[in-house]
Amino acid sequence: MKIKIALAQINPLLGDIGKNREKHLEFIEKAIENNAQIIVFPELSIAGYRLKDFTMEVALPVDSNFFNPILKQSKKIDIAFGFVERGDDSNIYNSAMYVENQSIKSVYRKIYLPTHGMFQELRFMGRGEKVTTFKTRYGNFSMLICRDLFHPSLLFLTYAQKTDIVLGMSSMPLRGVTGEKPAIQETVEKAIDTYTNFFSQFIVFVNRVGFEDGLGFYGGSFVGTPLGKKLAIAGILQEKLTFTTIDLEEIYKKRQLFPLVREEDLNIVQNNLSRILEENNGKF
Repeated sequence: MKIKIALAQINPLLGDIGKNREKHLEFIEKAIENNAQIIVFPELSIAGYRLKDFTMEVALPVDSNFFNPILKQSKKIDIAFGFVERGDDSNIYNSAMYVENQSIKSVYRKIYLPTHGMFQELRFMGRGEKVTTFKTRYGNFSMLICRDLFHPSLLFLTYAQKTDIVLGMSSMPLRGVTGEKPAIQETVEKAIDTYTNFFSQFIVFVNRVGFEDGLGFYGGSFVGTPLGKKLAIAGILQEKLTFTTIDLEEIYKKRQLFPLVREEDLNIVQNNLSRILEENNGKF
């Protein structure tokens, strides 16, 4: 199956969820006009990133009517976007939602919330706990958010659930600009090359652009394929909608050429993890 994907590398306005929703609808309309089947937005695309004390003001429950215009458009195109979730447990989460045919297919809560240096996420939001795979009309999908992509354990969990396409939605700040590419961009690309090679998946990486409170976001969105190609390279620092068509047949070819899936034994992984946790009193 071939799928046309749109990568919406946008610059959300900090805290202005109404205008950000308008921008989402504009980009969705352009993607529909270009016959894309899926559009992916970055982390916290509805709210912006450095919300701090304003986080609770823009938090929305999953079933909020605010999302209805986006849900309506999902009859024509599948949509993944980021928002601040007001959970049923009265906690707040950095979440991503995937909608298809006017219904919510999945909501993912970011697990690893960086809280050091320039990052303060865990001060304002709770931590997710589950990495799941959900079925769409285009195959098995998983969503991960920004720092989650630096934890190979989470990518392994998507692999263990036979995920075809991982949506990596990000607000990755610009760092290290002395080389040909920003150092952070090199790091992300190497990580995604490694995951797509060994886990035989596609990874759709969509990073935001723009500046908030002295923090710059570099963009650099692209799609990594199981056969080592980079598609829909969006470039840096520019708001842009890029398109590519991927062929899921690549997964089949890669798993025959490099048949790690046939060798995998999750019981060995589980037994060793159980032993390690027991030896370390449940801690890393």
